[in-house]
Amino acid sequence: MRDFRSIIRARTHHAAGLFTLRCEGPELARLVRPGRFAMVGIEGYIRPYLRRAFSFADSDPARGEVEFLVKTVGVGTRCLEELPAGSKLSILAPLGNAFTIEDLSAGDRVAIVAGGVGVAPFPLLLRELSERQVVADLYFGGRTCADLAYREKISHLVTGREFDSTDDGSFGRRGRVTESLAQEVRGGARYRRVFACGPTPMFRTLAGVVAELGLAAEFSTEAPMGCGFGACLACVLPKPGGGYIVSCQEGPILSPDRVAWEAC
Repeated sequence: MRDFRSIIRARTHHAAGLFTLRCEGPELARLVRPGRFAMVGIEGYIRPYLRRAFSFADSDPARGEVEFLVKTVGVGTRCLEELPAGSKLSILAPLGNAFTIEDLSAGDRVAIVAGGVGVAPFPLLLRELSERQVVADLYFGGRTCADLAYREKISHLVTGREFDSTDDGSFGRRGRVTESLAQEVRGGARYRRVFACGPTPMFRTLAGVVAELGLAAEFSTEAPMGCGFGACLACVLPKPGGGYIVSCQEGPILSPDRVAWEAC
């Protein structure tokens, strides 16, 4: 873990309030692994006072760049949306653990389940799975078609099939992304592992689905974080039977059975 100094090289808007930041980071780009995250701060700004946590969406060691997918939801993310190219950032990274892929072999098949901006950590994961010749199906869901705008970045990386769904039916299948996964598995699809990231209600449902169907899974949890390294205890998640997991230290990648989702 180090505090890297960086600058914004470019911003790409995918939809209103949804954008990618491409940031300078030659050394950091070589350290990034799928699922790990960073605490990003804006240098010279009093507000926001705390850094914001973002999964690494992608990295390019050859160009010396890392990418973050950001959704504007408050003061911190709004500041990031308004910053011009060349603005300075401080990036505390790499933090947390990574998705488990070392035991996957050529020809294995996995499912990636993304809910809205929860698609953030998956471009990098898809690249590394492709290098291992692991086939990945993508299940991408959102409330409306605007929530799936990041497809332009990720679809060409999908080596298997893509299942898109929206709650209102404006794109893809009408319904929840968890329903799409359950339907395919009950129809005969077989997966070595399910990788997922999205909002807590999605996790709550998906945890039940993977347990019922006997699927090994890893969730990239999205608990609010103030520090990213276990000092503030803002990101605790309840454990079955009592107690808490400090997700920035033990996660953010967690097996779903380690969390009492009904209490989240």
